[in-house]
Formats: sequence, structure tokens, C-alpha cells
Amino acid sequence: MQFKSVLKLFYILFLLSVFSSCEYEEDFPAGVGKGNIEAIILNEGRIFTNMGAISVLYRNGMVSPDVFRVVNNRPLGDVAQAIELINGKYFITLNNSKKIEIVHPTTFKSEGTILYTQAGLPRQIVAISDTTAIVSDLLSNNVAGADLPSQLVKIRTVPPYGTPLEYIVIRRWVEYMEVAENKLFGMTSRGLYVFDLDDITEEGSRMIEEVHNDEITKTCKLLKDRNNRIWALMNDYQNNKLSGVLLKCVDPKTEQVVQTFQLPFVKKKEAQEGDVIGAISYNRTDIDASKTKIYFSVRTYKPGSKNDSQQSIYVLNTVDGTFELHRHLSGIDMMYGCGVSPEGEVYICDCLDYSAQRGYIRHYKESGNIKSYRVGVYPSQVYFPESN
Repeated sequence: MQFKSVLKLFYILFLLSVFSSCEYEEDFPAGVGKGNIEAIILNEGRIFTNMGAISVLYRNGMVSPDVFRVVNNRPLGDVAQAIELINGKYFITLNNSKKIEIVHPTTFKSEGTILYTQAGLPRQIVAISDTTAIVSDLLSNNVAGADLPSQLVKIRTVPPYGTPLEYIVIRRWVEYMEVAENKLFGMTSRGLYVFDLDDITEEGSRMIEEVHNDEITKTCKLLKDRNNRIWALMNDYQNNKLSGVLLKCVDPKTEQVVQTFQLPFVKKKEAQEGDVIGAISYNRTDIDASKTKIYFSVRTYKPGSKNDSQQSIYVLNTVDGTFELHRHLSGIDMMYGCGVSPEGEVYICDCLDYSAQRGYIRHYKESGNIKSYRVGVYPSQVYFPESN
């Protein structure tokens, strides 16, 4: 009787594995699309599941949800954090896998892997020369946003890739970075780091304290405009209350804030439908192809909807400092990422309330139509090859 019970248990487990496999294969169909690539979507994937994935959206409407796994017969890794085209290859940071994967931009074959040799969790990446890049990093004993020692990691961006070249200990955790005027700028919760590219050390750093993030704006990219100036989105607090959004412009030559524009919030009890009433949990930013219009997310008043509010996209014109509504995002509970295409159209990463299921890309066309594409688990970044 005991043997039969064990045999029955094995049979049930076998059936479950078969059904799970079939469900997975059906959920992530094999194949690499043909034709021009419209957008690359980076999907974080649920932590501890190795479900980080590259989804490819082709102009003919086909989607390859997990193209790296199909091409390389192995998963991309655990928690895909960032993707950047450097020296003609995609460099993808895998946070929980403690590695950077180098991927061919059209075949999606692995060209190499950079594995960490000491503690660290790679986040964002930016090239600083023809042969090297810097990866922002959250040390394993840190927590996101904490003002604790962290590090920047220098890597090679040409073969042989090998292991990281240097681990640079810094005082505060950096997330997003930008390079201008032979300097590296990195956002923290206490100010904007400035490093000279030939001296990326804590000792050689400066801090622009007027520009900083908080728990909401830590997910906002630093952006460069057509004049090579750096823009950052910050929340504006008055008397310890969130009162609006600030966009601050830094001249990288002087390392000074040269412009500040505010979009104020309206108190909900005084708001009319469509008024801006607050920030959302995951602020996302991007800049258009002309490098003059910055797109960002806010919460607007909509009576009768969930919490009487909805997510909306606003635009700052960096030339004249004016704000305008781009569009409301009705029905999007969690906008986990966004990007502006070379044609000036907004793409939203909808991760469906972070519910461990495959999410969608929502393409908001200028005509007013919306096209949706099912991609991987927790889509977080839209990358447009034509922009680079």
C-alpha cells in the first residue's frame, strides 16, 4: 500500500511537470521574428525564478516574448534590470544573478557574460569610453534607497569581457547615471554625484545637493537635452507635504542648477476632473527624439474611478518651460515603465499590479488608438533601437 501511494505521488508530480511545461511553452512560444524591430522590451521576471526576459516587438506585429531563451537554450537570468546598446551589443544587467549578459542586437545570441567576483547587485549601466562602462550597484547588505555605502563597478565593453575591472566603493547608493562633459553624474537620495571620468572615486567626487531623489523618484532616469544639459525629476515638498513635481536642469560644465520648473498639485477636495493631484508609485521619465520634450507620469483626478484618480502622462517643453497633458492612461493600474519612440509615441509597460503574470506593452498612437502586446513577466523598460 505504501509503495502504491509513493507511485501515485510520483505520477501526480510527473503530470504536474508535464502540464507546467506545456503551459510554459504555450505561454512563451518558440521562434524569432523576421522583419524590422520596432522595440525591445526588458522584463524583470519574478525574483528567484530566472524569468528575466527580452521580448522583441516587430513592425509586422509579431512578438517574441522570450527570445534569448529560445536562441540560447537557457534563461537570460534572474531579475533583468537594464539594457543598453554599447559598441553594437546589448549589455543587460541581471540583478539577482550578479552578472552582465552581452547579446547580439539582431540574432540575440549570447556574446559573453561578465560575472561578479564579489558581492554586488548590478543595476543601471552607462558607457564612459570606447572600451569601458560603469554599472551602478546595490551591495547585497543594502536595502533599496538606504544611505549606506555602495559601489560602482567598471567593466570592459570589448572582448575579452572577463570579470569586472574594478569595484569602486562610494558613500551613497546610485541608481541612474548620465555622462556629459567628461563627467559621470549619478543620482542619490542626498544629491547628484559628480565624478571626473579619469577619477571615479569617492575622494574625487562632488555632490549637487539641490538635485536628489526620494522613494518615488528613484525610478526616474536622468535625461540629456539637445544642449547636453542634464534633467532630473524630483518631488516638491512644502511643509513636509508633497505639493508638486520639479524638473531641474543641471549645466554639466558649471555643475550648477540653471533652470527649475514646477508642476503643482491640486488638493483632491478642490480638484476638477483632469487636475494633477499627486505622484504615482513608479515615476517614469523619457525624452523625445528632438531632445526638447520630457515625458513623465503623474496622478490626475477622475471621479468615480479607483481612488478617484488615474495615471496620466504630462510633457515639459524644455525650450519654453511649459507643461501640457499628453494623455490619460485609463485602466492602467501599474505603469511599471515607459518609453517615447522616435516617432514621438508613448509605449507603456503594464505589469498588471505586479501579480506574477505576463504583462503588456500598450502603444498609444497619435491617432488615439491603443495597441496591446503581451510580453514577459514584469515588463519594465522599452528600448528603441532606431533611437541609438
